[in-house]
Amino acid sequence: MLNDRDNILSALREKALKVREIMIRANVVNEEAYQSLLLKMRDEGVVKFDIHSGRWLLG
Repeated sequence: MLNDRDNILSALREKALKVREIMIRANVVNEEAYQSLLLKMRDEGVVKFDIHSGRWLLG
């Protein structure tokens, strides 16, 4: 799980990305676990979701 978290953060350091783009760059296999991890990271304030553009970015 920590490795996936690090991969997501490194992908978002470059630019704000959509969900599928993050999955491809972070090389995440399990989509359900990935989405729950993103939501958990959002609750912690690590990442943010821009509802207008539909992209995730670093918090």
